Amino acid sequence: MSDDDRHFDPAQTLTACAEHLNAICSPGWWPKVFYETMSGALIWSDETNKETPVEVIWALRFIVAYRTSLMLNKPREELKPMWDLGLSLFPKWVGFRPERRQPTPKLLQIYRRGDVSLRKCLRDMEREMDKEDAEPLYGLESQEGAPRTVTE
Repeated sequence: MSDDDRHFDPAQTLTACAEHLNAICSPGWWPKVFYETMSGALIWSDETNKETPVEVIWALRFIVAYRTSLMLNKPREELKPMWDLGLSLFPKWVGFRPERRQPTPKLLQIYRRGDVSLRKCLRDMEREMDKEDAEPLYGLESQEGAPRTVTE
């Protein structure tokens, strides 16, 4: 983990790039909506652009996760301070448009499909890890008095 990763401050990142985000204020003609795995949220393709730094995209995860929780009528209060910060710093950002937190059948379907897919993937990974944990590691089997070593 790099030193920058340990000191990532989403609030500071959003504050530094507020002008950039506020300028992304018009919806695209046909923006794509997708489920973003790291935040568990819906994101529209026009909410960032090619000049948006990756750290800003990371920081926006808190805001889009809160927005999705509003859409699901299950507000995640621990994320509300970041939402409020974003509203105060870049209120014109296209991601704050009211229709992007309305639970339409299409948006709920995209969310559910992504959420179910993520949960299945995590369950499959967990099963695979459990299976690997249950198998003896090659070269670590104990033989009477023999040192336990790993060989390739």
